Amino acid sequence: MIIEHYHENMAVQNVNLMPRRAYYIPFKHAENISEDTQRLERDSVTNLNGDWNFEFFDSLQTFEAAAKHQLQHTNVIPVPSVWNLHGYDTLQYLNTQYPIPFNPPKVPKKNPCGFYSKHFTIANYNADKKYHLNFEGVDNAFYLWINEQFIGYSQISHAISEFDISDALVEKDNKIQVLVLKWSDGTYFENQDMFRHSGIFRDVYILERTTQRVIDFKIETAVDASLANAYINIGQLTYQGLSQANVALYHPNGELLSETEVNASTSFNVTQPLLWSAEQPYLYELRITTPEEIIVQKVGIREVEIKNNQLYVNHQSIKLRGANYHDSHPQTGYVMDKQQFIQDLQLMKAANFNAIRTAHYPKSPLFYELADYYGFYVMSEADLETHGVVRLYGDENNDDYNLIANDEAYEKPIIERVVASVIPLQNYSCIISWSLGNESGFGINIEKAASEVKALDSTRPIHYEGALYQEDNRDNDLSNIDMISRMYASPSEIENRYLTNDQLDKPFVLCEYAHAMGNSPGDLQEYHDLIDQYDSFIGGFVWEWSDHGIHVGMKDGQAIFRYGGDFGETLHDGNFCVDGIVFPNREVHESYYEFQHVNRPIKLISNDGYELQLRNQLDFINVADYIDVACVITFLDNTQEVIELDIKDFAPHTLYSVDVTELTNVEQISDIRLDYYLSNDTLLLDTQTKLGHDQVIYHRQDVLNVAQDTSSQPYIIVDDADVLEVKQEDKVYSFNKNTGMLTQAVKGHRNILVGESELCLWRAPIDNDVQVRKLWEDAGYHDILTEVNHYSAHYLNNKDVELVFDLAVVSNAKARIMTGKVSWTIRNNGSINVKLEVNKNPRMPFLPRFGLVFKLQDTFEALNYYGNGPYGAYQDKGVATYLSYFDTTVTRNFEPHILPQENSSHNNTTYLQVSDHKYGFTFTSAEPMSFNASHYAVAQLTHATHNDRLEQEPITYVHIDKYQSGIGSNSCGPELAERYRINDNDIHFEFNLQLNEY
Repeated sequence: MIIEHYHENMAVQNVNLMPRRAYYIPFKHAENISEDTQRLERDSVTNLNGDWNFEFFDSLQTFEAAAKHQLQHTNVIPVPSVWNLHGYDTLQYLNTQYPIPFNPPKVPKKNPCGFYSKHFTIANYNADKKYHLNFEGVDNAFYLWINEQFIGYSQISHAISEFDISDALVEKDNKIQVLVLKWSDGTYFENQDMFRHSGIFRDVYILERTTQRVIDFKIETAVDASLANAYINIGQLTYQGLSQANVALYHPNGELLSETEVNASTSFNVTQPLLWSAEQPYLYELRITTPEEIIVQKVGIREVEIKNNQLYVNHQSIKLRGANYHDSHPQTGYVMDKQQFIQDLQLMKAANFNAIRTAHYPKSPLFYELADYYGFYVMSEADLETHGVVRLYGDENNDDYNLIANDEAYEKPIIERVVASVIPLQNYSCIISWSLGNESGFGINIEKAASEVKALDSTRPIHYEGALYQEDNRDNDLSNIDMISRMYASPSEIENRYLTNDQLDKPFVLCEYAHAMGNSPGDLQEYHDLIDQYDSFIGGFVWEWSDHGIHVGMKDGQAIFRYGGDFGETLHDGNFCVDGIVFPNREVHESYYEFQHVNRPIKLISNDGYELQLRNQLDFINVADYIDVACVITFLDNTQEVIELDIKDFAPHTLYSVDVTELTNVEQISDIRLDYYLSNDTLLLDTQTKLGHDQVIYHRQDVLNVAQDTSSQPYIIVDDADVLEVKQEDKVYSFNKNTGMLTQAVKGHRNILVGESELCLWRAPIDNDVQVRKLWEDAGYHDILTEVNHYSAHYLNNKDVELVFDLAVVSNAKARIMTGKVSWTIRNNGSINVKLEVNKNPRMPFLPRFGLVFKLQDTFEALNYYGNGPYGAYQDKGVATYLSYFDTTVTRNFEPHILPQENSSHNNTTYLQVSDHKYGFTFTSAEPMSFNASHYAVAQLTHATHNDRLEQEPITYVHIDKYQSGIGSNSCGPELAERYRINDNDIHFEFNLQLNEY
């Protein structure tokens, strides 16, 4: 086998590839057409998926040497698959860095490769037919042989490669051989943020075609302003051996509407059309029939346009509430089957997403079929990213961003990639925008690519975020870029720079925002407030849908995942791939519910007393026919009443008023929560699926009555060497005179505490703390001591005891962090009032948190609290939570992030009881506080690198905080806003605790 090294020649993107065409798989016989027939089960298909013989070589030279002799095929690998997850090669995750030295078009001599072979027979082989071999995805480049005859070469990993293999086939036993290279000159254009896998990762099949056939066609739809008439235009019909075909149009209900003989083009006029949208994905059907083939193409009637700086679908201004969606599975890598796609789309629908950006390459045709059917707006992106150029000289340098985009030596591969992402997919209704690629700078090559796309398809707007990269010595031609796109801009920048700028003449979109890495994002509501406020802000796509992690086993029933650096590789980007709103196995993060909330179909926009104003956020559906609204009324005595609202009409974008006084007696109302449920089954979701809620709080409930432990006996104060003890009958409270902290809480000879309470300023760093962590560590917040300068102990009213410790908060080798005092007032009813009054050194940075941590026996597992739940809630995160009483456990109150970090705190809390059902430790406060309860110390969470390596401790750590700094999204986004930082220098915090016996 002679390898011509096309893979190091940018002038050769493919060899013997058939001209790109619209994707379709024809039927041979009309009687075989069925909705239940899977793509690769159609009668024109020979499916080559399955087991293939496989040999892995560590370099192309090694393969070429072996190929001079008889190649051995002792191994078997499934197709589709990636070989990295079948024991070959290495696993590597990279974000912006290139995996190889930057030396285009050359790649390393030691270029790993996989040699695939398979024997196959074509059923009912007919030498008069044509046979077209399709590869839907191969990473990174490949050479192809049939029966030892060289057929061709192709690259562009996520593009369809189709070859005519008719002349190489024989009737019976055929052999296909494919050499897949890990790297090619295409590697310089496919530097996406993901695990770098290799292999034949999408479907492989042969189409049997007749010599008289349709080659290509293009479908466009339009809708008049009245919505009463629509047009389905089929054009650019090209043929082999024919001059016309029969084209028939069917209604979504199966009724034949029209049919005609067509030469090059025709148009169907549809009256009173059922229009396609993400909310109502009605699909008509076109059948293109020739003497020996039928092509079935689903068509959604919709018109997409940009006008008035807005995005319109069917003459309705819409908002994109979207997610960036990689092909990523913890066990199969890039390989996604139908059920995996459906699982993701179902979860997206349940979280009220309506849009998907195919980050950062086209998906398989199967995905677009499903998006058409289930209803999603798709921004389909080209397989193009050259982000690695910014790292060529070490640290990120955006001056080099345009290196490839503006060098005409790279024009051919860039244009080829973009065109290859458009032509096969342009008949899918779900695609409402083409994206030219991701993070590839800007220049003449991108401008030419945009012009090519506009010539191919003028009906869809073009997106490209890289258009903002402007060099001083040239003017960017943005005439074919239809929207202004940014990633990770802060809400304030977006509003000030784009939304209130009258000079801008294009809509604004966030192609990436709210970086969902770990406990994140914390600034979501502000973005969506702007999306709802400004017509020109057409929406955004969260980064990203799913964590990327490799499944390596199970522990205690939980999946174990690994990320960059866990596989012995030296060049990697760590856990930066663990940045989704669902785990790799699609269990949901708490952040999933944050997006469900901001995307909810009904939104409470105002409450004037007991007059509530709701808005239908949907664009096409009257939610009276779609959503049930349950009004959950909670009274001050914690009783509830649930009333189903009888909504007769609630049109899109209109308001609906709810007068609470007509529902119930409002005098004793604490709060009202409006829960939104599906009223009927949909294509993906079951009836009564909850889609969100809103809450109005009128009066906080009084905290539950805490059992008193009053005694007629006075407290006794015992001042020992290092300990102050306060005793009364079977109760003993001990305090360390050197630190001012509670060390024992004894009831009935049982010490509830297993360690000394501590002042805590540190939180286990979340991923978003990556930029500020060193600042906090340099201040010593992670390693503080409280040193008592003076203390006093005295009686109050001959019953209560007050202990006051003047203290300093210090850390080794650091300036004093704080000074102040802590007061413990032990009351005769058994409660302890805790008061902290401190002054922070103003030269020290803002604090991660401020509060005390109590170490209880691990039997204290039950949690009952009145605060924001059931998910974690912080200053800037927790829009999906609501105020209520919640019962849970310490174990359940822990989100097992792959990289351990602070999680599951609950702010707005005024009551917390931690108990073992014999004793309860109760915390109350007049002002809302934050709490966390966990079986892991902050120190362990700080230093652990993987969740499965955590060791549950025989302690229940209860953090009682005045507050924490916000969550933000600074792992790859704006800095935490000042208003969410603990910048206070004078801090006062007061709460009560009580030890009770049941």
